[in-house]
Amino acid sequence: MYLYEPRLSIMLQNKKTGKIMESTLSDEKDDGNSNSVWNGYMKSGIVINAIKDAKNTYQVDLINNSHTINVNEESDGFTADIYFDEYQFGLSVNVKLDGEDVVVSVPDKSIKEDADGIYISTVSLFPLMGYTYLDDEEGYMLIPDGNGALINLDNKEGRYTTGFSQNIYGSDAGFDDSEVKTYLWDKIDMVEDANEVTAPIFGMAHTKQQLGYIAVVESGDKRASIEAHPNGVMVNYNRCFAKFKLRDIYVQPLNNSNSGTVTKAEEKRTHMDMTVRYMMLSGDDANYSAMAAKYRNYLLDNGLVTKKDDSYNTRVDFLGTDREEFLVGTRAVTMTTTENISDIFGELKKNGVASLISMYKGWQKGGLYNVPVTKYKADRHIGGTGKLTKLIKDSAKDNYQLYLYNDALRLNPSTNKLTYDMIKQVNKRTFKEEEKKEVYDTFYYLTPSKANEDLSELVSSYTDDGVKNLAIAGLSNTIFSYSLKGKFYTRNDTANDNIKLIGDVAKKTNLVLEQPVSYLWKDTNAFLDMPLGSSDYMYVDEEIPFLSMVLKGIIPMYSNYVNFEANKQEFLLQMVEAGVYPSFYVTYENSSDLIYTNSSDLYSTEYKTYKDTIVKYDKDLRKLNEVTKGSVIKKHEKLNNGVTVVTYDNGTKIYVNYTSVSRTVDGVKVGAMSYSYKAGETE
Repeated sequence: MYLYEPRLSIMLQNKKTGKIMESTLSDEKDDGNSNSVWNGYMKSGIVINAIKDAKNTYQVDLINNSHTINVNEESDGFTADIYFDEYQFGLSVNVKLDGEDVVVSVPDKSIKEDADGIYISTVSLFPLMGYTYLDDEEGYMLIPDGNGALINLDNKEGRYTTGFSQNIYGSDAGFDDSEVKTYLWDKIDMVEDANEVTAPIFGMAHTKQQLGYIAVVESGDKRASIEAHPNGVMVNYNRCFAKFKLRDIYVQPLNNSNSGTVTKAEEKRTHMDMTVRYMMLSGDDANYSAMAAKYRNYLLDNGLVTKKDDSYNTRVDFLGTDREEFLVGTRAVTMTTTENISDIFGELKKNGVASLISMYKGWQKGGLYNVPVTKYKADRHIGGTGKLTKLIKDSAKDNYQLYLYNDALRLNPSTNKLTYDMIKQVNKRTFKEEEKKEVYDTFYYLTPSKANEDLSELVSSYTDDGVKNLAIAGLSNTIFSYSLKGKFYTRNDTANDNIKLIGDVAKKTNLVLEQPVSYLWKDTNAFLDMPLGSSDYMYVDEEIPFLSMVLKGIIPMYSNYVNFEANKQEFLLQMVEAGVYPSFYVTYENSSDLIYTNSSDLYSTEYKTYKDTIVKYDKDLRKLNEVTKGSVIKKHEKLNNGVTVVTYDNGTKIYVNYTSVSRTVDGVKVGAMSYSYKAGETE
């Protein structure tokens, strides 16, 4: 590692090959961009966005702004103390070599803000680490969109004005208002939600130079974003990095609604260390398969995941009851009773389905949208608590695990009394999640303390009846800033509360989580609703099952619902490629009964329509899993003939053909829009 002090610029050189990766734009590679702001951005190892007079518009860097910098060299790296004279703030940047990793951090205690009204808003650490110019290098950037995606380092020819910029762990309800979706004919949701970032990672691979890294945001991740911008987005350089937010500005309505608004900066900054670990890759390992292996080992070595039973199960979820409006109030629309589920389980068992995992949604008194749930009390329309308990226990004897689904985050004001336990945003306004639905159109978020109280009460009454299977949504992937009784809490506070709560629940129950964020992976026995694609951003060149490559063989993963996919065969192939197990959402009654409920978007759920598909998927994928069980994915590659090859560490190879003609790879014939496999020698 080499340091150029004036710009806090480092160069990383591979000792074997001599290849170099740079963290800032060198004068030799300058394309002559005369814009001083962008010139400073690209040539500074740290870039700060400053708030001054409540306007978040000032870039502060080591090229354009007067500063002092003092560097203390150490045996494993250096510490740079930086102070910007004009803005009267500063911080320290530590850069250390840890084996083959480079760890860059800003300690919270080093941050100084000495002038009133002038604050640090965001901090970007080495925003050009591993940059490339136009198509000078072959390779790609890895972004954590959906399951994973790549942005190639080719010449984008100025086609894009924006790149990937997403908050780690999703948006912040403390600052961002809920947006009401637009529906076709007021019935059909036509807008697909973008995927949230569930893991704090990004990567860069120079495949021809055989140099790269997978980066993990180790601290400060709760209030940071992943940025990956291809060439043509403002400048002609490809770059990816983490940007940390210490303070934000927001709009504060005045007391009288007609009195207008005022722009304000957060009174206090978020206190957090900011750390990015770059795990370097070289040689044949400078690719996304090696990135996945590096990240998997990192998670295991640091106790962030533990190996769970990854035995194959098909997932079949059920909807119990919802509600529709009636003369006065609402009435139950019952879709699947406990007796119905018992009959379905029996039929699937006779058809060879040896084991199953199921989430029971809308089991609680009042139906699916009667939240929060604080008591283990089943709706009488599905059969009541006694019959539900018996079903859970009897089914478990046949290895059919039925989990009670619980959204532990939301409160429905139409079914529960409003309290002071709903979160307020930074501007003191109560956060509302609004939807264009038939019956219930407004929900609130519970404060972490109230969510803890309600969930703990439910778990206590649930486990007292001798049942332990629980599926949690909401808390599994949502964190926010909020104000309560004059005190402001950060996303760090919410995350820490959720980590403790989920950890405690995991000790008392058989817990599975719906699309959990990475810091909760250690507490879940399964990953529900693993996305198989990305958000289809125009600048994305290739989708890859990166998270699945990381977690396969460690935590069982289940897909989104098969019955709502337009191209079911392609979706099946994606599951095979990613090592993800299939999920179905079914009802005993016809889904047309739901037309006047909040579940009106469930347009095809009748069990008898999907019975044969469930049985066939179970038979085929269970057989496939026999040759991969207990193994992790070693390599993933897309061949030029349209076939994807997935290699497991036990030697098994799976071939997935997405083309309309048969292909032969490694002597294995793979049918059109089909898959085949070759078991490893250890099998």
